[in-house]
Amino acid sequence: MPENSKEDQTSDILENEKVEKTESEITEEPSKAKFTFKCTRCDNCCAARGPIPVTFWDLEMWARNGVVANFIPYLDIYHKPDGGIDLVLKPLAPPPEEEKKENSTRDPFATVPIEELLNVKCPVYNKDDEKCLVYENRPLSCRTYPLEYDGKNFIVVDADCPGIGEEGMTKEELAEMRETAKLMHYELTRMRIALPVLNQMISQKIMMDLMRQNMEAMSKMSEEDRAKLDEIFKKSSEEK
Repeated sequence: MPENSKEDQTSDILENEKVEKTESEITEEPSKAKFTFKCTRCDNCCAARGPIPVTFWDLEMWARNGVVANFIPYLDIYHKPDGGIDLVLKPLAPPPEEEKKENSTRDPFATVPIEELLNVKCPVYNKDDEKCLVYENRPLSCRTYPLEYDGKNFIVVDADCPGIGEEGMTKEELAEMRETAKLMHYELTRMRIALPVLNQMISQKIMMDLMRQNMEAMSKMSEEDRAKLDEIFKKSSEEK
């Protein structure tokens, strides 16, 4: 069988290149939009953000700067719907509506569930002055907002943030923001691994201490006081 001529071979090569180019054009994914961000100081993220996750990095930073005591009143444990546990800066509950004392049945020791505070301002944000009171010591979660990292991809968690798409972000600023988002993911993972263990250990310790104190108190009670206590328990059981 005769060999193909040089003209036929050249034609075949050009045809193959054309097919490969066409397939490449078909399968090529559209380029992703470049992420740019410049904080516009709108303060929307501070005014209605809800609980803010706290990490070991934050606690260590506050300890170094001697400001831990400023944050303690706002720290709380958040048992999330997915079963996880976070240490958070809990928003302050709005003041209760005025109620007549005679009709008031409000428990003075009751606390507002975090689920009801998801759209309440950060506790260290001054709404009147539109100013963060701890800006130099703000948590990692605030430093990387609205960009987060899930271990594989970067995610914009607030698409309505007016700073997204603003021009002027340098390559160095973008790289720093990405590194901060990665650090936040790493530190939050560390906290979420350690916190359930620490929470369980502390709960057991508190329970054991309470039981020990109760036993010591019972041992020091007189027979008369014990009889009165038994009578109280008996009445309570009968009412139930």
